[in-house]
Amino acid sequence: MRKKRIPQAPGLPVLGNAINIFGDIRAFLTQQYLELGPVFKVGAFGRTSIVLAGVEANNFVNRYGKNHLRSKELWMYLDQEIGVRRSIHSMDGPDHLRLRKVERRGYSRASGESRISEIVSIARRRIKQWPLNRRFSVWQAIAPIVTEQVGMVGASTSATEYVDDLRLYLQALLMSHVAHRRPKWVMKLPVYRRSFKRVKELYEKIIDSHEPSKRSGKQPDLVDDVIALHLADPEFMPERDLFASVLGPFVAGLDTVTSSCSFMLYALLKHPNLLNLMKAECDSLFADGDPTPDDVRNLDVIPRIAMETLRMYPVAPATMRTVTSQFDFAGFRIQAGEHVLIATTVPHYLPEVFPNPGKFDIDRYKDHRNEHRQPGAFSPFGVGTHHCLGSMFAEWQIAITMATIVRHTTMELDPPDYTLRLAFKPNPMPESAFSVRILDRNL
Repeated sequence: MRKKRIPQAPGLPVLGNAINIFGDIRAFLTQQYLELGPVFKVGAFGRTSIVLAGVEANNFVNRYGKNHLRSKELWMYLDQEIGVRRSIHSMDGPDHLRLRKVERRGYSRASGESRISEIVSIARRRIKQWPLNRRFSVWQAIAPIVTEQVGMVGASTSATEYVDDLRLYLQALLMSHVAHRRPKWVMKLPVYRRSFKRVKELYEKIIDSHEPSKRSGKQPDLVDDVIALHLADPEFMPERDLFASVLGPFVAGLDTVTSSCSFMLYALLKHPNLLNLMKAECDSLFADGDPTPDDVRNLDVIPRIAMETLRMYPVAPATMRTVTSQFDFAGFRIQAGEHVLIATTVPHYLPEVFPNPGKFDIDRYKDHRNEHRQPGAFSPFGVGTHHCLGSMFAEWQIAITMATIVRHTTMELDPPDYTLRLAFKPNPMPESAFSVRILDRNL
């Protein structure tokens, strides 16, 4: 039987859908899904991709993606730029699964729970430095907290002095070599060459601190695990590829967790009733000093606020793959060699999946509703074999970091009537103008 012709999203001459793709891609893909269905084409500057969207698409990729899709083409230019042969992002099949297994402990929630007092302490130290009764940018204030936490948990190394270099270099790298929103030559500009030099310096500092003689008696971290893999099987993990794995937590966590925490703070300040509920739970959480892992596991309100933040403000709204073998989906045939865009978070905005999707409603996650548990409905961390390895750690990190901030500060939006606007670098993040003012601080 002849397959249907895939519909094309309307666009402009030459530009195609570039403005929408490089802008609020979440809203654009959702609107096209509603108008064109679960399969449609988008284009930008002559490059065409096939979009797979909706619950059906997420379920298909979760079940069959490993047989038909690969990620190599999305990440290979980034690998080349940083000088590695391959990375966990660009690997597929058994090799990808092997490296995920090695890195799983370092990205686990348990790795954070074992250092919970240190995670809280890092947040407290930064909160003390935030100005009182003076306006400051939320994203820029939270980024150092997240970077330091990730550095200490994943690499047992302070990255405080490298925050700006990591942010500048990683965002530029993703913009030019993954999202293709900037020409690749921009990475040769002096500002990025300097930032890369600093990032390399951080890498060398981490490697030096993980000499076997310096790690005796210390809790193994992600870097210990990948170095052990290199020593055991240097063909699989050559020394040059250590760079990608060692810096992986910063690539995965800096922008994403910082943005999620920022979005969550905006939601709290816009919904005072939720802020009051969270403050009460925070008071209980810290009543006997720093919380224990069990204390955090027994939280109710804070995780539900975090999950609703991830639903409404996902920081990874879609992902690109290349088709390795043809398949049929929703009545369409997708040919080998095609580039497909998996619109993973489109279901977040569909009323048949999440009723009244524009409402920030934390009761969605109560047992009597559990809207997020519908298969394919809730995918803030991607789908398929490349589902974010650190998703459980990220959820935990967001919850404990925001709990510490709410416990020790009283703040307001500045200006009070501010409405959130987004920047895309390339992932959605709050604009730098999103600012707050601390009215009181109890530390």
